[in-house]
Parts: sequence; structure tokens; C-alpha cells
Amino acid sequence: MKQALDDRFPGKIEITGEAIPGMSGKFEVELEDGQVLHSKIDGGGYVDTPAKLDKIAKGIENALS
Repeated sequence: MKQALDDRFPGKIEITGEAIPGMSGKFEVELEDGQVLHSKIDGGGYVDTPAKLDKIAKGIENALS
């Protein structure tokens, strides 16, 4: 996921992650302003299709413009 987004937005975005003690499997894509583009635990599941990745990428494109 990180590599795919780095490839789409070279030098334009910063991707960070944080571990949550006692919890695994929580994956979210959130913009600096708090907008959540994807949440596994809120029904988005894994980012396992091109459509899910494209939805995230479009949200990033909108935030950059």
C-alpha cells in the first residue's frame, strides 16, 4: 500500500504508521485534517482491489488540489 501510494504521488505525500498496543488489524488511511479515506474496522476491509486503492488515491488527489 505504501509503495503504491508513493509511486502515485512521488515526493508529494508523507506516509506514517503507528502501532496500537494490544490491537492488530486496524488499518486506516487518514488525512492530516482528520478525514478518513479508508477504515478497515469501519467496513472497508483490506485494501485488496484496484477500486479501493483508486478511492484512496482520489481522496489524496482532492486534498492536494
